[in-house]
Amino acid sequence: MDFKNRLQKYSAAFTDNDRKIAGYLLEDKQVAQKSITDLAGEIDVSPSSITRFCKRMQFDSFQQLKYALMDASADRRMNDGEIMHVTDLYESIIHSTQQFLEIGQISRIAEQLRLARRVLFCGVGNSGLIAREFNSRVERMGMDSAAVTDAHTMVMRSALLSEADVLMCFSYTGKTQSVLSAARQAKENGARLIVVTTSGAEELTDLADDIVFVADHALAEDEKFINTQLSSLFFLDVLTYRLLENPELRANRAKTLAALKRFG
Repeated sequence: MDFKNRLQKYSAAFTDNDRKIAGYLLEDKQVAQKSITDLAGEIDVSPSSITRFCKRMQFDSFQQLKYALMDASADRRMNDGEIMHVTDLYESIIHSTQQFLEIGQISRIAEQLRLARRVLFCGVGNSGLIAREFNSRVERMGMDSAAVTDAHTMVMRSALLSEADVLMCFSYTGKTQSVLSAARQAKENGARLIVVTTSGAEELTDLADDIVFVADHALAEDEKFINTQLSSLFFLDVLTYRLLENPELRANRAKTLAALKRFG
Protein backbone atom coordinates (compact mmCIF):
# COMPACT_ATOMS: atom_id res chain seq x y z
CA MET A 1 0.00 0.00 0.00
CA ASP A 2 1.52 3.36 -0.99
CA PHE A 3 1.91 6.40 1.24
CA LYS A 4 -1.22 8.28 0.19
CA ASN A 5 -3.42 5.22 0.56
CA ARG A 6 -2.04 4.67 4.05
CA LEU A 7 -2.82 8.29 4.90
CA GLN A 8 -6.41 7.79 3.82
CA LYS A 9 -6.72 4.58 5.84
CA TYR A 10 -5.08 5.65 9.11
CA SER A 11 -5.52 9.43 9.32
CA ALA A 12 -8.64 9.22 11.52
CA ALA A 13 -6.39 8.32 14.47
CA PHE A 14 -3.81 11.07 13.85
CA THR A 15 -2.61 13.42 16.56
CA ASP A 16 -1.79 17.06 15.84
CA ASN A 17 1.87 16.09 15.41
CA ASP A 18 0.89 13.29 13.03
CA ARG A 19 -1.03 15.74 10.86
CA LYS A 20 1.92 18.12 10.93
CA ILE A 21 4.29 15.36 9.82
CA ALA A 22 1.90 14.09 7.14
CA GLY A 23 1.46 17.57 5.67
CA TYR A 24 5.22 18.06 5.46
CA LEU A 25 5.84 14.67 3.88
CA LEU A 26 3.20 15.33 1.22
CA GLU A 27 4.92 18.59 0.24
CA ASP A 28 8.60 17.69 0.52
CA LYS A 29 10.14 15.70 -2.34
CA GLN A 30 13.59 15.09 -0.77
CA VAL A 31 12.64 13.18 2.37
CA ALA A 32 14.30 10.00 1.13
CA GLN A 33 17.72 11.63 1.48
CA LYS A 34 17.24 12.76 5.10
CA SER A 35 17.84 11.15 8.46
CA ILE A 36 15.06 10.93 11.01
CA THR A 37 16.85 13.55 13.14
CA ASP A 38 17.20 16.00 10.25
CA LEU A 39 13.57 15.53 9.29
CA ALA A 40 12.37 16.00 12.87
CA GLY A 41 14.30 19.26 13.09
CA GLU A 42 12.77 20.59 9.87
CA ILE A 43 9.22 19.74 10.96
CA ASP A 44 9.85 20.91 14.54
CA VAL A 45 8.84 17.66 16.18
CA SER A 46 10.89 15.05 18.05
CA PRO A 47 12.40 11.99 16.32
CA SER A 48 10.19 9.86 18.57
CA SER A 49 7.13 11.64 17.13
CA ILE A 50 8.20 10.53 13.66
CA THR A 51 8.76 7.00 14.93
CA ARG A 52 5.25 6.95 16.42
CA PHE A 53 3.88 8.33 13.14
CA CYS A 54 5.54 5.46 11.24
CA LYS A 55 3.97 2.92 13.60
CA ARG A 56 0.56 4.54 13.30
CA MET A 57 0.89 4.30 9.51
CA GLN A 58 1.75 0.59 9.93
CA PHE A 59 5.33 1.02 8.69
CA ASP A 60 7.90 -1.22 10.36
CA SER A 61 10.55 1.50 10.32
CA PHE A 62 11.42 4.98 9.17
CA GLN A 63 13.31 3.41 6.27
CA GLN A 64 10.16 1.67 5.10
CA LEU A 65 8.37 5.01 5.19
CA LYS A 66 11.05 6.48 2.95
CA TYR A 67 10.69 3.60 0.51
CA ALA A 68 6.96 4.29 0.32
CA LEU A 69 7.64 7.95 -0.40
CA MET A 70 9.88 6.88 -3.27
CA ASP A 71 6.90 4.94 -4.65
CA ALA A 72 8.66 1.60 -4.25
CA SER A 73 5.37 -0.05 -3.39
CA ALA A 74 3.67 1.55 -6.37
CA ASP A 75 6.46 0.35 -8.65
CA ARG A 76 6.04 -3.22 -7.46
CA ARG A 77 2.29 -2.98 -7.99
CA MET A 78 2.92 -2.01 -11.61
CA ASN A 79 4.10 -5.57 -12.25
CA ASP A 80 0.64 -6.98 -11.55
CA GLY A 81 -0.72 -7.68 -15.01
CA GLU A 82 -4.43 -7.76 -14.12
CA ILE A 83 -4.28 -4.45 -12.28
CA MET A 84 -2.50 -2.80 -15.17
CA HIS A 85 -4.90 -4.34 -17.68
CA VAL A 86 -7.98 -3.01 -15.87
CA THR A 87 -6.24 0.35 -15.47
CA ASP A 88 -5.71 0.41 -19.24
CA LEU A 89 -9.39 -0.43 -19.78
CA TYR A 90 -10.43 2.43 -17.50
CA GLU A 91 -8.19 4.86 -19.36
CA SER A 92 -9.50 3.66 -22.73
CA ILE A 93 -13.17 4.04 -21.76
CA ILE A 94 -12.62 7.44 -20.15
CA HIS A 95 -10.70 8.62 -23.19
CA SER A 96 -13.46 7.38 -25.52
CA THR A 97 -16.13 9.13 -23.45
CA GLN A 98 -14.05 12.31 -23.41
CA GLN A 99 -14.24 12.37 -27.21
CA PHE A 100 -18.05 12.38 -27.04
CA LEU A 101 -18.31 15.21 -24.52
CA GLU A 102 -18.51 18.88 -25.46
CA ILE A 103 -18.08 21.61 -22.90
CA GLY A 104 -20.80 23.74 -24.54
CA GLN A 105 -23.35 20.95 -24.10
CA ILE A 106 -22.22 20.27 -20.53
CA SER A 107 -22.58 23.97 -19.65
CA ARG A 108 -26.04 24.06 -21.22
CA ILE A 109 -27.22 20.97 -19.33
CA ALA A 110 -25.82 22.32 -16.06
CA GLU A 111 -27.76 25.54 -16.52
CA GLN A 112 -30.97 23.69 -17.38
CA LEU A 113 -30.68 21.61 -14.23
CA ARG A 114 -29.93 24.67 -12.11
CA LEU A 115 -32.93 26.60 -13.40
CA ALA A 116 -35.43 23.74 -13.41
CA ARG A 117 -38.31 23.83 -10.96
CA ARG A 118 -37.93 20.10 -10.49
CA VAL A 119 -35.51 17.48 -11.85
CA LEU A 120 -36.33 13.79 -12.23
CA PHE A 121 -33.62 11.18 -12.90
CA CYS A 122 -34.66 7.76 -14.15
CA GLY A 123 -33.01 4.50 -15.09
CA VAL A 124 -33.35 0.75 -14.61
CA GLY A 125 -30.73 -1.73 -13.38
CA ASN A 126 -27.20 -0.35 -13.58
CA SER A 127 -28.56 2.81 -15.19
CA GLY A 128 -30.80 3.20 -12.14
CA LEU A 129 -27.71 3.18 -9.93
CA ILE A 130 -26.33 6.06 -11.98
CA ALA A 131 -29.62 7.95 -11.59
CA ARG A 132 -29.50 7.51 -7.82
CA GLU A 133 -25.88 8.60 -7.63
CA PHE A 134 -26.47 11.83 -9.54
CA ASN A 135 -29.60 12.60 -7.56
CA SER A 136 -27.62 12.20 -4.35
CA ARG A 137 -25.16 14.80 -5.62
CA VAL A 138 -27.63 17.44 -6.77
CA GLU A 139 -29.85 17.08 -3.70
CA ARG A 140 -26.88 18.25 -1.69
CA MET A 141 -26.71 21.32 -3.95
CA GLY A 142 -30.26 22.30 -3.00
CA MET A 143 -32.05 21.19 -6.15
CA ASP A 144 -35.58 19.81 -5.97
CA SER A 145 -34.83 16.40 -7.45
CA ALA A 146 -35.64 12.70 -7.24
CA ALA A 147 -34.39 9.45 -8.72
CA VAL A 148 -36.81 6.72 -9.74
CA THR A 149 -35.92 3.19 -10.80
CA ASP A 150 -39.30 1.47 -10.49
CA ALA A 151 -41.19 1.28 -13.80
CA HIS A 152 -44.62 2.30 -12.49
CA THR A 153 -43.25 5.11 -10.32
CA MET A 154 -41.21 6.36 -13.26
CA VAL A 155 -44.26 6.76 -15.46
CA MET A 156 -46.37 8.31 -12.67
CA ARG A 157 -43.72 10.84 -11.68
CA SER A 158 -43.05 11.84 -15.29
CA ALA A 159 -46.79 12.44 -15.78
CA LEU A 160 -46.54 15.23 -13.19
CA LEU A 161 -43.70 17.08 -14.90
CA SER A 162 -44.31 20.37 -16.69
CA GLU A 163 -42.52 22.83 -18.95
CA ALA A 164 -40.55 24.10 -15.96
CA ASP A 165 -39.09 20.65 -15.25
CA VAL A 166 -36.30 18.41 -16.55
CA LEU A 167 -36.26 14.66 -17.00
CA MET A 168 -32.81 13.06 -17.32
CA CYS A 169 -32.93 9.47 -18.54
CA PHE A 170 -30.04 7.03 -18.21
CA SER A 171 -30.41 4.09 -20.57
CA TYR A 172 -27.50 1.91 -21.65
CA THR A 173 -29.36 0.49 -24.67
CA GLY A 174 -31.82 3.31 -25.25
CA LYS A 175 -34.56 0.68 -25.50
CA THR A 176 -35.78 0.18 -21.91
CA GLN A 177 -39.56 0.33 -22.17
CA SER A 178 -40.26 2.00 -18.83
CA VAL A 179 -37.71 4.71 -19.61
CA LEU A 180 -39.24 5.18 -23.05
CA SER A 181 -42.71 5.52 -21.54
CA ALA A 182 -41.49 8.06 -18.99
CA ALA A 183 -39.73 10.04 -21.71
CA ARG A 184 -42.84 10.15 -23.91
CA GLN A 185 -44.99 11.22 -20.97
CA ALA A 186 -42.58 13.99 -19.97
CA LYS A 187 -42.34 15.32 -23.52
CA GLU A 188 -46.13 15.37 -23.85
CA ASN A 189 -46.18 17.62 -20.79
CA GLY A 190 -43.54 19.93 -22.24
CA ALA A 191 -40.68 18.96 -19.92
CA ARG A 192 -37.12 19.14 -21.16
CA LEU A 193 -35.60 15.70 -21.83
CA ILE A 194 -31.92 14.84 -21.48
CA VAL A 195 -30.80 11.34 -22.48
CA VAL A 196 -27.51 9.70 -21.45
CA THR A 197 -26.83 6.53 -23.44
CA THR A 198 -24.30 4.43 -25.30
CA SER A 199 -26.76 3.82 -28.11
CA GLY A 200 -28.23 5.81 -30.94
CA ALA A 201 -31.55 3.96 -30.61
CA GLU A 202 -33.87 6.44 -32.29
CA GLU A 203 -37.01 5.63 -30.33
CA LEU A 204 -35.50 7.38 -27.29
CA THR A 205 -33.00 9.78 -28.82
CA ASP A 206 -35.60 11.25 -31.20
CA LEU A 207 -37.51 12.48 -28.16
CA ALA A 208 -34.49 14.12 -26.53
CA ASP A 209 -33.65 17.81 -26.35
CA ASP A 210 -30.07 16.86 -25.47
CA ILE A 211 -28.34 13.54 -26.10
CA VAL A 212 -25.13 12.69 -24.24
CA PHE A 213 -23.29 9.72 -25.68
CA VAL A 214 -20.88 7.83 -23.44
CA ALA A 215 -18.52 4.98 -24.30
CA ASP A 216 -19.81 1.41 -24.40
CA HIS A 217 -17.80 -0.92 -22.13
CA ALA A 218 -18.29 -3.68 -24.73
CA LEU A 219 -15.74 -1.90 -26.91
CA ALA A 220 -13.11 -3.14 -24.46
CA GLU A 221 -13.73 -6.60 -25.98
CA ASP A 222 -13.06 -8.35 -22.68
CA GLU A 223 -15.87 -10.48 -21.26
CA LYS A 224 -14.39 -10.22 -17.76
CA PHE A 225 -14.71 -6.43 -17.76
CA ILE A 226 -18.35 -5.80 -16.86
CA ASN A 227 -18.32 -2.21 -15.62
CA THR A 228 -21.21 -0.58 -17.49
CA GLN A 229 -21.23 2.51 -15.24
CA LEU A 230 -17.73 3.96 -15.64
CA SER A 231 -18.37 6.11 -18.71
CA SER A 232 -21.60 7.56 -17.28
CA LEU A 233 -19.88 8.31 -13.97
CA PHE A 234 -17.12 10.12 -15.81
CA PHE A 235 -19.71 12.30 -17.53
CA LEU A 236 -21.43 12.93 -14.18
CA ASP A 237 -18.11 13.94 -12.63
CA VAL A 238 -17.55 16.51 -15.37
CA LEU A 239 -21.12 17.79 -15.08
CA THR A 240 -20.90 17.93 -11.28
CA TYR A 241 -17.67 19.91 -11.54
CA ARG A 242 -19.40 22.42 -13.82
CA LEU A 243 -22.43 22.68 -11.53
CA LEU A 244 -20.23 23.40 -8.53
CA GLU A 245 -18.66 26.34 -10.32
CA ASN A 246 -21.90 28.09 -9.37
CA PRO A 247 -21.39 29.82 -5.98
CA GLU A 248 -24.96 29.25 -4.82
CA LEU A 249 -24.89 25.52 -5.53
CA ARG A 250 -21.48 25.26 -3.89
CA ALA A 251 -22.74 27.11 -0.81
CA ASN A 252 -25.83 24.89 -0.64
CA ARG A 253 -23.67 21.80 -0.75
CA ALA A 254 -21.52 23.13 2.09
CA LYS A 255 -24.67 23.76 4.17
CA THR A 256 -26.12 20.30 3.61
CA LEU A 257 -22.82 18.56 4.31
CA ALA A 258 -22.41 20.61 7.51
CA ALA A 259 -25.93 19.60 8.56
CA LEU A 260 -25.16 15.93 7.94
CA LYS A 261 -21.95 16.24 9.92
CA ARG A 262 -23.81 17.73 12.89
CA PHE A 263 -26.37 14.98 12.64
CA GLY A 264 -23.58 12.45 12.93
